[in-house]
Amino acid sequence: MKAARKWQGLATIASITALAGGLAAITPGVAVAATHTCANKTITIERPGEAGLPASKFKVPVAVVSTQGVSCQAAYSFIAKIYGGQGGAPEKYKCTTGHFKAPAGRVPEVCTRPGKKIQWAGPGG
Repeated sequence: MKAARKWQGLATIASITALAGGLAAITPGVAVAATHTCANKTITIERPGEAGLPASKFKVPVAVVSTQGVSCQAAYSFIAKIYGGQGGAPEKYKCTTGHFKAPAGRVPEVCTRPGKKIQWAGPGG
């Protein structure tokens, strides 16, 4: 009888330890998957000049920036790559026109990939 109680106590302690370990393992994933609402920002884009001309700098204002699974700083860097790149979405994201409310004169845009989402309202064309 005493031996059975001893094993039950050890089993209880082992179960609690396993649950605590599982919680510790998923906690970083929960923090990364959090949704962030980021501040409006003006991003400076630098395009290289042609044949000996200096680089051109453009200021692109972005508004209503929000992310899921990505930090705000990483989102601003991604948006700078979108506007400064030579076409296509970087980092294997798929980009489309967003379906959320954007300020007048702005175009809502959304880029996603598994577990990550970046949306913003950029300048209209």
